[in-house]
Amino acid sequence: MTDMPATALSDSPESPECVHFVDDWDGILHETYGGDSDRAVLDCARRLAADPAGEGAYAWTLGLVMMAAHIGRFSRKDVAAAALEALHTTDRRLREAPCAHRTHPYESDLDDRIDHFVDDLPLLTNGLTEDEDPDWEDDATKGQWLCPRDIAGYARVAVDIIAPGSVGGIPPRLPVRDARRAEDLRSIVWDYPSAAVDPGQELSAYARNLVANPLGYHRAGLVVVLHAACWYAASGRIRDRRVLDTMVDALEAVLPGLGDASCGHGEGDHPEVGRDTAEQATVGIHLLSPGGRGVYRQWHREELETAPLEAWLCPAFLAVIAREALDHLRTGRERLFGLRDTAHLDETLVRPDGRLDVERLTHALRFRCRDGQAAQDAGLWAARRFAAGPADPRERLVLLLVACWSVTSAEEAPPEAVHRDLRAILGAVRTGPAAGPCPHDAHPWEMLAELAGRRHFGLHEDPYGAHLNHLYAPGEYDTPEPPFDPEAWSCPRHVAGRVREALRIIDGAR
Repeated sequence: MTDMPATALSDSPESPECVHFVDDWDGILHETYGGDSDRAVLDCARRLAADPAGEGAYAWTLGLVMMAAHIGRFSRKDVAAAALEALHTTDRRLREAPCAHRTHPYESDLDDRIDHFVDDLPLLTNGLTEDEDPDWEDDATKGQWLCPRDIAGYARVAVDIIAPGSVGGIPPRLPVRDARRAEDLRSIVWDYPSAAVDPGQELSAYARNLVANPLGYHRAGLVVVLHAACWYAASGRIRDRRVLDTMVDALEAVLPGLGDASCGHGEGDHPEVGRDTAEQATVGIHLLSPGGRGVYRQWHREELETAPLEAWLCPAFLAVIAREALDHLRTGRERLFGLRDTAHLDETLVRPDGRLDVERLTHALRFRCRDGQAAQDAGLWAARRFAAGPADPRERLVLLLVACWSVTSAEEAPPEAVHRDLRAILGAVRTGPAAGPCPHDAHPWEMLAELAGRRHFGLHEDPYGAHLNHLYAPGEYDTPEPPFDPEAWSCPRHVAGRVREALRIIDGAR
């Protein structure tokens, strides 16, 4: 591959001085460096500032590109300022240099190239052309890399990474902090939050930003993000009501500014949302910055099936998804944190003669995987009926065991709307040590749990429901295997253990 003539920054065949530092820079890039990162940054910046247009400028500039994300996130202010000053000076000195290249490496995607800097930097001035150099694999020539305008371009790229939006003349780029935010947000809506991510804090931060400035530049991105995350927030994963309150406040604040917005878009011109929430969240993050919007425009040019940027920014579209997210969050907030009404279950779970329809009650728990809220409601109904004090001691025992079962059988603790009352009712049950020795080697629930652990039960074979049905109405239901005496079910130690386990799970969710 032949190169077009240009003035290169270095034609020295000797090994460049940067070979002594490039591994350190790569370690800082990949967060594996064990030394003083700020010292390494300052050393590189000072070398560049000493000769910003000299033959080594390419190395020190590309070194700062490798460390730019670290500088912008972790370096002291004076360290970042020194790096920015050196980079700005290099850009001013080199950006107008004579050049006949049609393209330069800095104009391409940095993420595709930066991992190769550690290998390519020492090769740039080893005295071999790219055709002679068996280790050179980049599609650009060494002359393009060493071109003063390329180095000036990379200086601007580094500046933009350290101080996003502060410089022009570079390809659009999503700020590093936003790339990290997009990754964290995707992990949330996928329901696998990264270890260092607190979903409640993350979503609250977006909502607070929208409350603070509901008419600002970030409006569209924040509305799209909150819409993408509203299903997760209202799913019960977040157990702090204040998070949903803040998200509701944010959407309520933004709607007046959108008003009854209309637009000239035709049917189907607005983006399709709600199906791929991770992709939608990623777009929302891109809408937060000029660089991100520029990247999205490139996506749209390359993938025509994506909606144009203007459609995402359309006030009429934003009003629709803001209202949809607001309705979903309000409904979810009431379901999770409001007063859960179970009075309607009286008609279903109490027979005309006043006795329990115990099979329907246990059925709701046995089929909890199909309808988790129905199981929660049945458990809460049982607890409330227990607290009302039915006279039949057998019914009281079954109601209490069902209430505990509704907590211990679920994969997660019940939401506040349920566990608030369950905690009060179960917490009032006396679970102190029983007087005298217990005659039972093992108690029913422990034995059933062990039995269930040794074999797979289908929904219709659930041993707990069958035993509770028989315990309540032995004359109506066959004796299940293994049989237990009623005294074993009502043993104070057995009951206390069930109550304590339920309370442990409830309290662990607070």
